Amino acid sequence: MTEQVTPLTDNRAEMTIETADQVLEITGAQRFWTKAQRAALAAIGLAQAPTHDLVAFFHICKSTGLDPFRREIYYIQRKRKVGKQEELYYTAQTGIDGFRHIGQRTGRFIRRVGPFWTGPEDDPKWWILGEDGINRRRWVDVWLHDSPPAAAMCRIEHRSIAGDETVTQAVALFSEFAVGRDEWQDDPRTGKGVKTGRRILSGLWPAMGAHMIGKVAEAQAWRIAFPRELVNIYEHTEMEQADAAQRELERETAAARRRDARSQDQASDVIPGTVVSASTAETTDGDTGQGAPERGADATSAEPADDAPTADELRQELRAYASAMGSTVTKITDRWRKATGIGVNKANAAQLTGLLGELRPYVVSALGSHPEAAEHVEAGGLLIRLNTDATAWRREDARED
Repeated sequence: MTEQVTPLTDNRAEMTIETADQVLEITGAQRFWTKAQRAALAAIGLAQAPTHDLVAFFHICKSTGLDPFRREIYYIQRKRKVGKQEELYYTAQTGIDGFRHIGQRTGRFIRRVGPFWTGPEDDPKWWILGEDGINRRRWVDVWLHDSPPAAAMCRIEHRSIAGDETVTQAVALFSEFAVGRDEWQDDPRTGKGVKTGRRILSGLWPAMGAHMIGKVAEAQAWRIAFPRELVNIYEHTEMEQADAAQRELERETAAARRRDARSQDQASDVIPGTVVSASTAETTDGDTGQGAPERGADATSAEPADDAPTADELRQELRAYASAMGSTVTKITDRWRKATGIGVNKANAAQLTGLLGELRPYVVSALGSHPEAAEHVEAGGLLIRLNTDATAWRREDARED
């Protein structure tokens, strides 16, 4: 027997919810989100989404059959530059299981074949000479090599709208989708960091490269096979390049601000006829002498700090962690401070890195509505490099400090 609840209606009184299990269910007669659904959407990161974007997201959820409240589909906010101005836009994203669900709902899906993987172009072992004398690429259904594959391929067998059986194939190149960052090294002549010109894989790509590129190939095959059902819907892995580009832009902007701030500080530190003692100089945290926080690599190099965060950046990351967990820095570091006897403001970069490592699993769990941010943190990345505003990850139910 289902429990009767007080009826809830949306803003346009388009439907009535009569039972408890219908509170978040999207029904066939429904034409917009109910009040209960709007509240749940706000809790998963769409509190500030404009009404027209919520209308579009509702249409996507209803037409695909994916449930945002079961985390089957997400609406991810991003920034892009239009002229000299930035504008916000949303992208519908789902996991590879969402693509499989949508494809099966069409009633025209037959079976999926793959994904398969292959190696570098110039390696002869990845080519096979056919009976017709033509070289053909060799694909394997299991990738057992230490180095990542060069590409992945997937096929979807399905019926066309006309009823004919057909096969759709998609190939995804590892070099086009793998997410990485620039490698830096210290210049022995200047002591400053310089780019080596190489890229280092980041996120899940170093450990799970074959799996990641396989998902991209499968998602593209699904979209080619069922374009109407999957138009403008992307698998999370497909959008990692866009997220990486946005993070790179934000890092460059932040690095430029730090360089400007340092140049201003250096200009204002030197006063003719005045000698400042390093042991008594006041720091930004209000501490003096040996208790002052370390500056780390950022003190001598403008750019490498993007790879080696300073103690001040790690304290800002702690504030982002607290926001994501709906708490405060004081509360989430209480046990650590009691165990170590060190205050957050006096901890150095190495100690703060250890503290963040202990808190990381809890933050990954708290970022359920931000799947890319959760993967980024789980891989050792910093939230403040996704968004320099440490409060951007604040939960709706977070209490004021």
